[in-house]
Amino acid sequence: PDQMSVVTLQLLRSITTTQSKQHSLFSSSSSRRASNYLAWNRGRLQRQVKLKQSNDRNLVSSSKNNSNHHSRSNNDNNSFHISSNTLVAIAASALGGFALGRSTSTSTPSSRVLPSGLPRSCCDCLCEANTTNTNTNANHSSKNDDSSNSNSNDINTCCSWDNAKQLTAKLTRIVGEEHVLQKKSAAKSIYLKGARLGYGEALCVVRPGTLSEAVECLKAIVESGAVVVPQGANTGLTGGSVPRSSGSHDPRPSVVLSMRRLNLITPMDDGTKLLCFAGAGIADVGKSANAFDREGHSVLGSIFLNPSVAAGVAFGSGGTQLRKGPAYTDRALYCRVNADGKTVEVVNKLGIVGSANNDDVLQMLDNLQQPLKDNHHATVIRSDTNSPNGRAKASDSQYPKKVCMLDGSVARFNADTSGLEVNRSEGKVLILATVHDTFPRAQTSRLFWISCDSLETALDLRKRVCLASEADLPTSCEYMDRDSFDIIDQSGRVLCAVIHMFGVGEVVRRLWDLKLRIESISGLELVCDQAMHFVNNVFPQALPSNLMKAGRTFDHHLMLEVGEYGDGTEQRLLDRLNAFEAEYNANKHQSSVQIHECTTTKDVNAVKAFRFAAAPAFRTWCVGENVQGLSVDYALPKNGGLAPEMSISTATAAAAIPLKRMRYSHFGCNVVHEDLAYGLDVNVHDAKMEFKKAVEQDGGKLPAEHGHGTEYKAPLDAQERWKGMDPSNTMNPGVGGLPVSANYK
Repeated sequence: PDQMSVVTLQLLRSITTTQSKQHSLFSSSSSRRASNYLAWNRGRLQRQVKLKQSNDRNLVSSSKNNSNHHSRSNNDNNSFHISSNTLVAIAASALGGFALGRSTSTSTPSSRVLPSGLPRSCCDCLCEANTTNTNTNANHSSKNDDSSNSNSNDINTCCSWDNAKQLTAKLTRIVGEEHVLQKKSAAKSIYLKGARLGYGEALCVVRPGTLSEAVECLKAIVESGAVVVPQGANTGLTGGSVPRSSGSHDPRPSVVLSMRRLNLITPMDDGTKLLCFAGAGIADVGKSANAFDREGHSVLGSIFLNPSVAAGVAFGSGGTQLRKGPAYTDRALYCRVNADGKTVEVVNKLGIVGSANNDDVLQMLDNLQQPLKDNHHATVIRSDTNSPNGRAKASDSQYPKKVCMLDGSVARFNADTSGLEVNRSEGKVLILATVHDTFPRAQTSRLFWISCDSLETALDLRKRVCLASEADLPTSCEYMDRDSFDIIDQSGRVLCAVIHMFGVGEVVRRLWDLKLRIESISGLELVCDQAMHFVNNVFPQALPSNLMKAGRTFDHHLMLEVGEYGDGTEQRLLDRLNAFEAEYNANKHQSSVQIHECTTTKDVNAVKAFRFAAAPAFRTWCVGENVQGLSVDYALPKNGGLAPEMSISTATAAAAIPLKRMRYSHFGCNVVHEDLAYGLDVNVHDAKMEFKKAVEQDGGKLPAEHGHGTEYKAPLDAQERWKGMDPSNTMNPGVGGLPVSANYK
């Protein structure tokens, strides 16, 4: 009969049985503690047998793969396939069943720390305690998703401020009533809660629709004495894009200045550059560049959420594109608040023809938002090559050379103070528009899954194959370890199937928003992840069968994308890869390196979806296995790359050895994601601080991509740079460990 009905009925029976057991298991506090204890000890046993499992896999590899260890196999996905209706029915049934079961079960302990699961090009920035925080699990639980959804706080307490009515009235006159959110509501709350952490109060949220409106709104807010929190798509992971909490001791009210409506993207210089308004999304940039057979500047793990271009510049976000480097430009239009804290200066560094006068450039750019046909923008906007701004960099053009210099420095990190002040500004100026280079699209492209017997082997391949020449760098080189592979397979199949079915685009974004809305309901904070973990194995394996076999045989894997850019780049790199494989596998009883080429579009997309699913899968796994999770990102020295050693010098540290250590990275850049799972009895904050020390002892820097936000104290030189941009501390106060009060007092 109908496959959908059969699978759904079987799933519902399983869910019903599980709910009954769950209700019995969690009927008493002692049972809950027993469950937590079992989960913790299961993880300890996993660690104890890890070495034995590794040896067993090597034996399997030796007996089964020796005969064909030099061959590159075409992918053959033997997994069963189910229709889109089936997948939707399964998801709906699972979610409904778990919601019913959840309503009768006991809620998760408030001290539990979980990652957000937000897909990322790098992991969440490492947290350092703010001066108002304590080192207790209970305190940090207020930052996790379970507790930060609480809307019981009166977010309108700022309305007692004397100038509240005058300011909101003025903002309403500028942008219209529908774009000034004042009252406590679900519509307003989405601007006040961070993607991973942070929930603060705001007098209002204002959403300008033109650049001129944005400048006028900023002036009105500054004149009133309020503070400004600039915001793009609000996908930031470290709390820097939402207002500070009521405990920040700053008497000034906050106004969120959302730039999301300012999403214009227009080509310049025959498509070799793009002019992007602050709210334009990274995914939309790629689509605009595609019209000229070129590519945008960034590909992030969170690209389906369409994070804003301005946020990428403000953080220095990187992503997977090794040849392009992090988001960077010295051509921008932005505002900064003067030292008096009452006036605003518009700074024009765009370098486009006809934009010498600030008033003229605002009107000129606002006019571009009028509907135009047949891509006439390409002839309207051009660089002024006679001005220094028109010749300034619109990307980090020196990055390929920099990344190939294998010295003790890191390739990129958030506290870098170079470049125009919009770069890595973290909200201390208001970015209005930026100019970005587009990049040639590869004439041909090939993707390889490369499995290695050790991290040392993979690092040697990185050095001798990927980074041997800046002239023929690969398009991207991504890495994941065995824990990453296993967790994505165990908890990421649902997301992989959705991405495979709908691609990276608006549909997936809407489904993700639906998940967030469900999780915002009290009592259902974990239900989506519980459901996805439970139904995971109903879905087909996300990778072709030969890659699944390689993933279960080897512990270290690279996803190497190689492109031909017109001068033999592809062949030169492949020659090095062939020589490396032959050398490592010569005169050995088993393969040290195993290479599989993805020869179909379907398999290429499957591998990319598998990589993008890493961060959400980790959260789903933590929820499903009833453990805590910690996500960090960091940059290691370019001549290094080994995993930082976890200290076990104290009893506390010994107890905090992670159950899982999931490492995946932008391997060419040595920018590492690390997701660590801990038992429920571990103080995750203390474990995090121990890990921070281990990274820094190896010469690493944290955070690498997602900004300091409210979670990490920036180095002194970065702090001084931000103070110079915003002397009165009106813009995004409290970021990077700075004081929240006026004038940094």
